[in-house]
Amino acid sequence: MPKEPDPVEIVEFLKSQGVHIRMRKSGQVHTLDFSDCDWKPDDHSIHQLEVLQNLEVLNCEQAPLTDAAVESILRHSGVKLLTLSGTGLSTEAIKRLRQNLIGCRIIA
Repeated sequence: MPKEPDPVEIVEFLKSQGVHIRMRKSGQVHTLDFSDCDWKPDDHSIHQLEVLQNLEVLNCEQAPLTDAAVESILRHSGVKLLTLSGTGLSTEAIKRLRQNLIGCRIIA
């Protein structure tokens, strides 16, 4: 069964904000890197990204995230590299992510 691409409107919005995106041939997002753009995702934005089906790398360095973003981040169970340094996530939230995202390198 062919893999469905991720929603084009989300990908286009992220590109318009200057987010570095790496795509798979299937049209699914592999990498989102917010480190070099002025726009940073907040808790609501991270929730909107739950529709991305196969995200493996997420760099949210310096993003205004709080513990409310944890549930949305956990929806990306296949993520292999997660950068959260400079966010508002608590030590407890980072610990919860580390316990639930086995095999994911978390930089916090």
